[in-house]
Amino acid sequence: MIDHDRDLFIRELRDLYHIERELEELQAELAESATGEEVEEFYLGHGETTTDQIGRLETLFDAIEAEIEPGTIENAALDGLRTERDALVADIDDPVLGDLVETELGRAIERLEITKVETLLELADRMELPNEVIEQLETTKTEMETGLERATELTVI
Repeated sequence: MIDHDRDLFIRELRDLYHIERELEELQAELAESATGEEVEEFYLGHGETTTDQIGRLETLFDAIEAEIEPGTIENAALDGLRTERDALVADIDDPVLGDLVETELGRAIERLEITKVETLLELADRMELPNEVIEQLETTKTEMETGLERATELTVI
C-alpha cells in the first residue's frame, strides 16, 4: 500500500529500474533488427548509457535506505509499447519503415522514462532527499532527454 511520499518514491524507483533493465536487453534486439547504420549505432551506444543509468539507480536504493531489493515490477506501459512494436514490425515489408518503428519505440520509452524521473525528482524534493540523490536523478534525466533528442533526429532520416 502506498501511504506516503517515500512509498511512492520507492515504487516509482523500482518501476524505472525495471524499465531500464528491460531496455538494456531490448536495445541489443533493436540494434540487430535495424537496417540503417545510424539506428543500429544509436541502440548499441545507448545500451552503454542504459547500463550506467541502472548502476546509478541501484545506488539510490542504498542512498534512501530502502530495505528492499530493486526487484522486478511489470510495467504495463512498457509491455504495451513492446507488443505494439512487435505487431507493427511483423506487418512491415519496407526496412526503412521498420527503422522508423524502432526509433518510434525508442522515443516512446525515453518519454516514459523521463516522466518517471520527473516524478522521482518531485518526490525527492518533497521528501527533502540529499543532493546526491537529486543530482543522480537529474543526470539520468539529462541522459534520457539526450536519448530522446537523438532518437527524434533518427526519425527524420
